[in-house]
Amino acid sequence: MIPMFQSLTAHMAWADSTILEAVAAQEGAYADQDLRKILHHTVTVQRFFLSLFQAREFDFEREKQAPESIEGMQRVFAEAHADAAAYAARLDEDELSRKVSFPRMPEFHASIRDSLMQVLMHSEHHRAQCAMRLRELGGKPPVTDYIIWVRTASSDRRQA
Repeated sequence: MIPMFQSLTAHMAWADSTILEAVAAQEGAYADQDLRKILHHTVTVQRFFLSLFQAREFDFEREKQAPESIEGMQRVFAEAHADAAAYAARLDEDELSRKVSFPRMPEFHASIRDSLMQVLMHSEHHRAQCAMRLRELGGKPPVTDYIIWVRTASSDRRQA
């Protein structure tokens, strides 16, 4: 299970970056309020859960403001992805089984395993929304399917 979570976390970083590159390439796409809102929500949720997993303070007020530029958004995602990769590298069965409490649902205690799956699936859902919005704006959304990443990643490993 741990290698799968590590793989899915790496895929999330690749897929998010791929969507962000497509947004950056499409004239005016980042100026679209709906698209920017979805991107910001996605990365904020990733950052929130990573803070929760690692018992770090999360500043909800600071996180409310979306970056003004696509480059700023890419930096925020890159920070979240680096944090997620480092966290995934440290995963073990005890960590996956550990329960966490949610600030707004104190009576609910979910395992890291289930919570991490939520982050991965939540991000996938919102990437699909971004792809649809990008298409509505006249752009060509990239393919971010897991199997494409597997093919790409295995090809990269063979070339290294």
